[in-house]
Amino acid sequence: MKRNFPLLFYIIYTAWMFGFSITPNSNSQVVDVWIRNGIVLDGLGKPSEQADIFILKDSISFVGTAPHNVIAKEIIDATDKVVTPGFIDPHAHGNPFKTPKFQNFTAMGVTTIALGQDGSSTNISELFKLTDSTKKLVLGPNIALFIGHGTIRRLSGIGYKKNPSKEKIQKMVDLLEDGMKSGAFGLTTGLEYTPGRYAGQYELDELAKTVGKYGGIIMSHMRTENDATMESDLAELFSQGNFANIHVSHMKVVYGKGSDRAEEILHLLNKKRNESSFKVSADIYPYLASHTTIGILFPEYALAPNHYETVRQRRRNDLLDYVKTKVNQRNGPTATLFGTQPYIGKTLKQVADEMGIPFEEVLVDHIGPTGASAAYFTMDNDLQNRFLADPYVMLSSDGSPTMHHPRGYGSFAKMIEKFVVHDSLLTLEEAVRKMTSLPAQMIGIKDRGILRKGYKADILIFDPKKVRAQATFESPHELATGFDYVLINGSQKTGNGKLLKRN
Repeated sequence: MKRNFPLLFYIIYTAWMFGFSITPNSNSQVVDVWIRNGIVLDGLGKPSEQADIFILKDSISFVGTAPHNVIAKEIIDATDKVVTPGFIDPHAHGNPFKTPKFQNFTAMGVTTIALGQDGSSTNISELFKLTDSTKKLVLGPNIALFIGHGTIRRLSGIGYKKNPSKEKIQKMVDLLEDGMKSGAFGLTTGLEYTPGRYAGQYELDELAKTVGKYGGIIMSHMRTENDATMESDLAELFSQGNFANIHVSHMKVVYGKGSDRAEEILHLLNKKRNESSFKVSADIYPYLASHTTIGILFPEYALAPNHYETVRQRRRNDLLDYVKTKVNQRNGPTATLFGTQPYIGKTLKQVADEMGIPFEEVLVDHIGPTGASAAYFTMDNDLQNRFLADPYVMLSSDGSPTMHHPRGYGSFAKMIEKFVVHDSLLTLEEAVRKMTSLPAQMIGIKDRGILRKGYKADILIFDPKKVRAQATFESPHELATGFDYVLINGSQKTGNGKLLKRN
């Protein structure tokens, strides 16, 4: 059989030329990735525009109408697709040594996560270890690290003590300063938990001065998040805001009702913002159930450092009365859904019915304050939606790869699927801003969150109408779908994430 070599050469050459788009010459610009003809949202909330994006190594080298003299190693056709910066989760949980790929986050478009939340983080020596060994880790998303207030309280020897000495507080300050110098983005507090709940205003303000010195931010899980104490909880944070940037983590109002109540709280935040030279912001996850340890249902005298079994034997009736009242205030036993074995997936009422005893006895006699975690359906839809719409409130997940709550797998997809496409609560441009440039600016990440020349190439390509949050409370570990391309530092390959450092 006679082969037509000229024709074969022409076919191969034409295919090669189509892949590289133009005839190469000495004036050609060579890029690694060309994202062609996408509907580009830059992350700043501006209207979209049709544009091309070039990526060279890990950074964006061009945004606009592509010139003709370009050679691209890879072309991604983004026609009729939205192109946005990768999403940034300002409040996430997880262990990069145990689950470094964090596929739950990348599947919903999250390319950067902030770890060390609610006052709990790696200790300082582990922080340095992580810094030194990150190249050995196969990280999925980028990671921004925070220092936990509870962690340095333990490391300083204060632990659960109230009113520590100035010398002990100075030791905490020194530990915090070491962490800030190593590249941490700020401090987190978990004032509803032990040992953070034992901290006073002087201690918190002294730490805030160090955070402010380095231009960092304090992200606070406030003392109660209850409607009756929101003003005093915010006042405590606002005092720290005299010295540093401040941020309300996973903002909610337990027992609160209606958009008017949300307006009152937002007014307080706006007032502090207008009076201060520091930033004031907040984040929210798009679910009406929280998730944390069962310990929040117990009184302080039943928590560490007190020995629970001793307390139970001596004050059992007091405990029963307390948790019964607390649970009923929080919408009753049907509103507590367990997320840990052996009760996982069951409500407190279901467990009580199966045991044939009152729900308060289940908690006091069979579980205790450290024996479980749960989702708590305590939030008001109108109130939370008003928070979500505020221009200074960004999206977060407060989730992890292992938590039995859909927010760790669905939050960012749900933002698009429900609040943009279905409910039209937000425009796509504004929703993207709340997931990109806003958290980047709040955290202090200077080269991500915007599609702009010189910024790192964390980029998403998707059709908003096809994005789905698949996770539910019954099946909370279902990966989100609909994100066609998730590029992290210019690559689609798993494990291209980096450990980020402040400045």
